[in-house]
Amino acid sequence: MSVLVLTTATATATASAAVPIPQPTRGPLPGATERTGNGQAAVIADLNGRPIQLTSYGILDVHPQGDPFALWAWQPGRRRFIKTNGEVAVSPDGRWSVAHPGSPREPGKERLRILDRTTGKSRDVAIDLTEYTPASTENGGTQYPQMRWPKWSPDGQKLLFTVSLARQGDRSAGVLILGLPDFTPRFIKIHKALVTVGGFEWNHDGTRFLVRHGRLGGTTVRLYDLQGKATREYQVRGRPGGDGRGVFSPSGKRFVTACLPLEKAACVWDAVTGKAVTRLPIAPSGRPTTLGWYDEKHLLISTAAGIGIVDLKGRVTETLLKLGKKTQIYPHFSALK
Repeated sequence: MSVLVLTTATATATASAAVPIPQPTRGPLPGATERTGNGQAAVIADLNGRPIQLTSYGILDVHPQGDPFALWAWQPGRRRFIKTNGEVAVSPDGRWSVAHPGSPREPGKERLRILDRTTGKSRDVAIDLTEYTPASTENGGTQYPQMRWPKWSPDGQKLLFTVSLARQGDRSAGVLILGLPDFTPRFIKIHKALVTVGGFEWNHDGTRFLVRHGRLGGTTVRLYDLQGKATREYQVRGRPGGDGRGVFSPSGKRFVTACLPLEKAACVWDAVTGKAVTRLPIAPSGRPTTLGWYDEKHLLISTAAGIGIVDLKGRVTETLLKLGKKTQIYPHFSALK
């Protein structure tokens, strides 16, 4: 068996199919203050009733007293952000929350904490990656597989992880897909795709996944079916922008990449022809870039003020997060049905 349920616990149920999931309220984000040298960060818009959700963020503390990188996750039932010890991914229907602590106690053996928000029950799941891709002894020392960047499919039925070897973090070994309701894993070998930022992403309907391929300075975007067969390659620049509703617009007609050095611009491409549609500036603030679709006609993107909604002519229609110039924050926005 590749998956082992380790523990089961009960928490207060926080969501149901009939009740909208509470979103973060206006106000400063915990952990981002001038006192720590991060600069300020605050929610300045009502995030309820939107096609996206702010589920978590990481803060880089320039004057750390402990861990220099702190992760915070939104807890709807408690109406606040709390510190967590790993990546958090929330399904588009808001039912499932999966936390991935990273840094496993045993190399190659990962652990997930899964919470069903409709029942309040949580469990830990262990995954032995060495069953799918063995450790390597190339280049001196042993390289164990690791998985990163959990991504939910648009229908909320599949969870995608990028798998790579620890000392070859910019090159993939493959993907691990966990299917609901049992989170049964399936490994697909995709060798040496370029995964410097974000790794593999879903397309608009969850029938394909995609990744940047090649070498920096000369990459393409390659699509694969759920059996791991390459079905299309776009001769376009940049890394796919997977924030918000993802790389592809909701209709699947267009997709977006961060397409200039230092991620200074967002390029929108036609999904049928692969031709450029438009190019929009990304605010060169030195902060980590947020980039993905908000709806069919707008992007979720880093702006001079923080993170906002931008139309395809480059006009900021609304600011969601206001960020100080020195704020080193990694917010995670995902789709919300």
